[in-house]
This record gives sequence, C-alpha cells and structure tokens, in this order.
Amino acid sequence: MRELRTFELDEPGRPVSWRARHGQSVTALEGCLWLTLEGQRADIWLRPGDVYALVEGERVWLSGEAPVSRFLLAETPAPWSLRRAWCVLRQFKRRWDARKTDAFGDCPQIHA
Repeated sequence: MRELRTFELDEPGRPVSWRARHGQSVTALEGCLWLTLEGQRADIWLRPGDVYALVEGERVWLSGEAPVSRFLLAETPAPWSLRRAWCVLRQFKRRWDARKTDAFGDCPQIHA
C-alpha cells in the first residue's frame, strides 16, 4: 500500500524542505518544480508528469516556478526488518544520550 499526498506551492520561488523517508517520490502535477538535494551540485527541474525517486535520509528543498505549482508526494512504507529496527533503536539512543548533561548539569554533551 502507498500513501499519496498532493501539495500546492502558492508562492513562486519560496522553497519547502524536508528529510526524505523510505520509498518517497515526487511527481510534478502542475507548473515546473525546482528540486535541490543535499550534497548534489546540480539542481533538478521537474515538468508536469516527471517523477523523481528520493533517497531515504537526504535533505530535499522544493520550490515552484509558476504562481501555483502542484506536486504529488508518494510514499511506500519500509518493510519491517531487523536492520530497520536497529536504525530506530540507534536513533532513540542518540536522542536519549543528547538529553544527558555534564557533571554540573548546565552543558549538553556534544557527540562527534
């Protein structure tokens, strides 16, 4: 089963941003879309009907060129596996450790 969401960008040139999840793809429905991905030098232009599959974990910036641009965000949930469970547990531990402070209780720990 896939989840489909339709979004409308009503301010040309003003980007929206998110971190891609497993199985997400962007489909341009109306107007040209400007897609910028973290770590990539070249930007991607999507015309109506174009589809771009996102890589899990990458930061995405998306803006429209037309006064009203619409796009479809499709997501296929990840199958539950030991690898996926390990990633969730690691994220939980990282967040839990970030809550700890030093001996005096006024400076958060920095994990390098």
